[in-house]
Amino acid sequence: MGHQIQAILGKREAVQDFADRWVQAELVDLPQDCALVFLTDALFDGITELFDEPDREEPSPLALFTSAIRWALEGGACPGPLAYIETDYAGGHGTQAGVLVERGRIIQGPMEGEGTINRLLAALGVWHRPGEDAFDALGLGRYRHMPL
Repeated sequence: MGHQIQAILGKREAVQDFADRWVQAELVDLPQDCALVFLTDALFDGITELFDEPDREEPSPLALFTSAIRWALEGGACPGPLAYIETDYAGGHGTQAGVLVERGRIIQGPMEGEGTINRLLAALGVWHRPGEDAFDALGLGRYRHMPL
């Protein structure tokens, strides 16, 4: 079974602040007072349209982490840190990558590889029980694909 998402996540207040800036953003509540917003095509396009500089791909393991997305995250991380994550798995093989933004600047990443998302979630304060990881504690495995 595959897993392919791109999302902004963090504590609910920080994600709500980000989502309120973009009409295309839909907030998804998660456990531990966390939330996420999927980086759908509509949201990506909306952010890119408002970015007032020529957009370019940032050197990064993140496929959609353009200068416009970076700009949106750096401007939207005021009430708390935000993580931007990407997963691309099929048949148990694949990649994960992410970045953590706080107070208008990148504080972790961009990084990729096994455990990346769990490290970012730990930095956000997500806790987990023995035998599970932070990814499972938030139920992120339920979200296998991006909404249409």
